[in-house]
Amino acid sequence: MKKLGVILFLIASIYACKDVVNEIPDTPFSTTPYVFTYDKALLPPPRIPADNPITAEGVFLGRMLFYDPILSADSSQSCGSCHNQSKGFTDNGKEFSMGITGAIGKRNSMPIFNLMWHLDGFFWDGRSDVLRHQAITPITDPTEMNETVGNVLAKLNNSPLYKAHFKKAFNAQELSEELLGKALEQFMMSIISGNSKFDRVALGLDKFTAQEKVGQIIFNSEAITIDNEIDPKNPQNYGADCFHCHGNSLFMRREFLNNGLPSNDDLGQGGVTGNPKDDCKFKTPSLRNIEKTGPYMHDGRFKTLEEVVQFYLGPMKDNCNSLANSPNMHALKDSVYLSPSQKAALVSFLKTLTDDELLTKEEYSNPFK
Repeated sequence: MKKLGVILFLIASIYACKDVVNEIPDTPFSTTPYVFTYDKALLPPPRIPADNPITAEGVFLGRMLFYDPILSADSSQSCGSCHNQSKGFTDNGKEFSMGITGAIGKRNSMPIFNLMWHLDGFFWDGRSDVLRHQAITPITDPTEMNETVGNVLAKLNNSPLYKAHFKKAFNAQELSEELLGKALEQFMMSIISGNSKFDRVALGLDKFTAQEKVGQIIFNSEAITIDNEIDPKNPQNYGADCFHCHGNSLFMRREFLNNGLPSNDDLGQGGVTGNPKDDCKFKTPSLRNIEKTGPYMHDGRFKTLEEVVQFYLGPMKDNCNSLANSPNMHALKDSVYLSPSQKAALVSFLKTLTDDELLTKEEYSNPFK
């Protein structure tokens, strides 16, 4: 009976893992090219590193690693813990994330999608220039997962599950930091957001409401005001000037910019480069899925989109050498007036950038559930 019980346990274990680990036939190493399904008419062509071609096997391995708390020192926290798919891969509405020791970070968790088109560095301050390097940093950060790469590799090398998948993805007998980073890089590059209402309207498959259309006009208009003698607070021309920093189909700018936020002693890119001209410059995030990714700014200081809009309508403060370091913010150095209905229209347009497919797509979800 004891032997029968062992046999039944082994059979149950095999079936429990069959959806995650497939048997590897004794055939020459071969991978399957990953197929991107987004509409190429709306977003740029795929931008894939020459030394890390994206494969179906590599993406699935990266997906497993992204959601596996084995990467943290106490196996309690995964990448997905602070990058929730339903929140645009941000941290569940938190201002700052908490690590496994209870330590609190100092910056808001950034969204994870369309990363293959980020050309000028990762993190708010740009301290990682390659996505695979960015992927390793939270693992070793004492305020986050608080683990060492050596310990992670030891755990993965002792796992038949991961040994099998690294063999499938990279033909690797022994795991390494480079392959760990490459697998995570492949999964994160596969996460694409390009199916919002805005995209469907652009393709002629949907229509904006009247309010959303007004918001789009405001978003894409220069912040130029013309005096109105009858009502000085209600200029005849208006514009929020958003498109200068968040234009094009990605709704982001591939630069680190100072947007005039009052400083809280976080020097941003300047803290990395040591160049005073970079002080208070931060990565310009995409506005896609902005409805789901609050709170906003690098320090999460604004809880709502309405607060963000109001900030940009106010006068720019000359903190952290803001005016000298923000040549593209020329239109916002003076107050811009929008009526309550115009502000509501702008927020309404921003919500058309929500991509429900991204928020629910199984290929981006936890494979262990």
